[in-house]
Amino acid sequence: MAGTADNGGTQVRTGFKGWLVLVLCTLVLSGCAVRFFYNQLDWLIPWYLDDYIELEGPQKDLFKSRLDDYLKWHRQSQLPKYADFLESLAVHAEKGLTRTDIADVQTRTQVLAQALVDRLKPDMIELFAMASDAQVDDLFKKFAEDDARFRKQYLQKSLAEQRRQRAKEVRHYVERWTGSLDDKQWKLIKRWSESFDPMGDDIFEVRLVWQQEFRRILQMRSDRPAYDHAFAALLDTPTYGRTEALQQKMDRNEQALIDLYLALDASLSADQRQHMVKKLRSYAADFRVLAAQPG
Repeated sequence: MAGTADNGGTQVRTGFKGWLVLVLCTLVLSGCAVRFFYNQLDWLIPWYLDDYIELEGPQKDLFKSRLDDYLKWHRQSQLPKYADFLESLAVHAEKGLTRTDIADVQTRTQVLAQALVDRLKPDMIELFAMASDAQVDDLFKKFAEDDARFRKQYLQKSLAEQRRQRAKEVRHYVERWTGSLDDKQWKLIKRWSESFDPMGDDIFEVRLVWQQEFRRILQMRSDRPAYDHAFAALLDTPTYGRTEALQQKMDRNEQALIDLYLALDASLSADQRQHMVKKLRSYAADFRVLAAQPG
């Protein structure tokens, strides 16, 4: 339980941010898969990005050059931090997690994620400055497809269905770290899900507001100073478009989820706790091996 599970939309998803997720996904892959997938990112990332925007000529050259630099930086600079983070968390997990431990996990995860965005930001601003109108149109068609899937997955379901889905997502997430949960632990999750306040409608509105602003910024590409400033400001505002009502829901749900994680942690058997600690240390070891490899 190294972090709070995503509710399928607590963060606004966009195409170009998506390939960052490929890097972060190594945190939840199995031990040997971490090394395998990380070493394939030089072609997995372009393949993923190509699903949103098909790069042409100079764009491909720029992206390849900047991606090589980015992955080298990430391997040498960030992976040791991931390893230190997970090792520290394993020490706390052995004794039993506290509310302070979970808050620290959230803070450190946000810091590591922001480091990715900060390092990537100038290159993405430059890349999208080179986009043609046709490429921008194709990008927003892809966003529309993503929006349709989001509606189907999170909006076109009853409240009871959304809560059941959320409970299953949290169980799946927790079991990645602890192994199988017992009936009492599953009841804790189901009881928590009954108080979960679905945020799908609110988050969908944020998605649309974000996309509208992103399109406005891309239309400014011919005015580089204004474009650069607006794009950087958007990337530096992870809460862009979020209403006060949504923030209040997110805060309530987050605190309830932390309470659940603390209850589950207190209920872990010796085998479950050992499973979690072993997995944390396994990931840390993988990141150290990867960091030591030539970029």
